[in-house]
Amino acid sequence: MKFKKPFVLGLFVLGLLSGCASKKDITDQTALYWHNAIYKDLNNMNLDAADDEFTSLEIEHPNSQFVPIDLLILSKAHLENDEYQLAEFYMDEYAKRYANKYEKEWADYQKVKIRFFSLINPYTNQKKVYQTLKFVNTILDKYPDSIYNYELTTIKRKLEVTQIVFDNRISDLYKRLDKPKASEFYKRETKESIIYPEIPWYKKLFYW
Repeated sequence: MKFKKPFVLGLFVLGLLSGCASKKDITDQTALYWHNAIYKDLNNMNLDAADDEFTSLEIEHPNSQFVPIDLLILSKAHLENDEYQLAEFYMDEYAKRYANKYEKEWADYQKVKIRFFSLINPYTNQKKVYQTLKFVNTILDKYPDSIYNYELTTIKRKLEVTQIVFDNRISDLYKRLDKPKASEFYKRETKESIIYPEIPWYKKLFYW
């Protein structure tokens, strides 16, 4: 049995409208409903759905006690899924809207860690290393007596070492190109012994 094209098209439109109708049914739910839905989707690793449900929670219940809780939950979930921009976005939203003086310090510390963890392969992104180091210095200046300063200082030092490796690689490159002035400009001396990272041969095409 063959269906005519207008009939098939009609079924498609009907199905589309039915889908829209079913989506409209999932509105005006309680804050607890959306909170549980977010938690369920995160357990199923469906982060996109969890993001959408959080939007519904905020629209329908902007003053709910679950909003700040879910901001932190979503930040952690996206961090564990290597989605660093979203992780920092949710942490930043929590800090701006809900954090007290002490929580803001903690949230800034968390944002430093998120940016640091996002440097999965720092030797391919010089600009991001510099930006992260600048952000760490800003946080250290903002909280000179922070309880997180040991970890922040450790992160800072690792980034500084990465910077030295970067500059010396650029210096070597200019040396090979027979540009001694540029090579000398980027050359970085250090009293410490730096162990340069071992790069597999198949990745060296993307490095200096």
